[in-house]
Amino acid sequence: MKQLIYLLLILSATACAPEKHGQFTYQNPIGSGIDAKGLRDCQVLRDGETWYLTGTAFPHWEGAEKNGNLNPGIPLYRSDNLKDWEFVDHIVRRPDSTKWYYRRFWAPEIQKIKGKYYATFNCRNKALGYDWQHIGYAVAHQIEGPYTVVTEDKPLARGNDLTFFEDDDGQTYAFWHEVLSDGSFWMGSAKIDLATGKFTSKPISAITSGDVEYEMDEQNNPVLVFRYGRNEKKIKTYKEWDSAGIEGAYVIKRKGTYYLFYSSWTRGYEIGYATAKNIAGPWTKAKQNPIYGGQNKGLTESRGFEYTDDPNSPYNAVGHNQIFEGPDGNLWLSCHGQSRNHKAPLLVIDPLEFDESGNIIKSTPSYTERTVSW
Repeated sequence: MKQLIYLLLILSATACAPEKHGQFTYQNPIGSGIDAKGLRDCQVLRDGETWYLTGTAFPHWEGAEKNGNLNPGIPLYRSDNLKDWEFVDHIVRRPDSTKWYYRRFWAPEIQKIKGKYYATFNCRNKALGYDWQHIGYAVAHQIEGPYTVVTEDKPLARGNDLTFFEDDDGQTYAFWHEVLSDGSFWMGSAKIDLATGKFTSKPISAITSGDVEYEMDEQNNPVLVFRYGRNEKKIKTYKEWDSAGIEGAYVIKRKGTYYLFYSSWTRGYEIGYATAKNIAGPWTKAKQNPIYGGQNKGLTESRGFEYTDDPNSPYNAVGHNQIFEGPDGNLWLSCHGQSRNHKAPLLVIDPLEFDESGNIIKSTPSYTERTVSW
């Protein structure tokens, strides 16, 4: 009888055991199946059992747009293992020169909102008066398309690195960054009606680059009250790790707290974040910033900072991140990594970890084989 009871206890424990554990092994940077010339601003998005990838296609810079070789549009890749990618298509293609979104196609990403897929992008067309980046987006019922450009006739606004965030109440917010008249960088947001491509609230400030302080005027526009360094031509040092500029907004909500991720190229390319209890702010930059990225030793020291990066790391720039669901079901970070060992920017991914207080744990981009178990 005792043996029977013992056997039943074992069977009961087995039946109540959690699902089988798994493992995922990978090594950054990831380039299998991706254009050999590289992909910047990499965003990974999980849709069902498939991961999709988009980013800034080559040529990445205006100087590389030679002999009519312009950025072709928004590339889309897919993968079932996060390591080997297959090119699908350009889901938004570069139109003719009569359209505002004729050149660049910087930092695209895809957001799934209310069952539809929204592909954001940033473009310019100097000949039509759009002499800097301007933001727009397209929509589709399936992630692989076909996509229809909502902002066909004119962009949403002057700016760069557009992202969307759907809040718990179903309201969608647009976040993007803009260069202010004094040369500093402002990152803000506005409510948006995705069906019509129009803002339904005035843009408000979220954060600014690190050497700038602002107050808001009666129209809720940022007004400069303090400036460090760059307003004096002879000063070449910077006050903060994000003083040179900020870009690459991305927003998530976790346990009642909003997280606004952003990147800066002050010391190479690095990632930080700010938090808020309300989507409209106020936003507070994390004390442990930057929490991820790569430093360029020469640039870091020339700008008055101590080089604190992993001396064995091959990266001198890692940033412009997005957040996605990883193979373990947890939050992961995707971005591009620029390595000293190769010129092309490629995909870099790593788990995103939080402490008990909700702070993101500072980490360095992995570059050797890594296994994540669950």
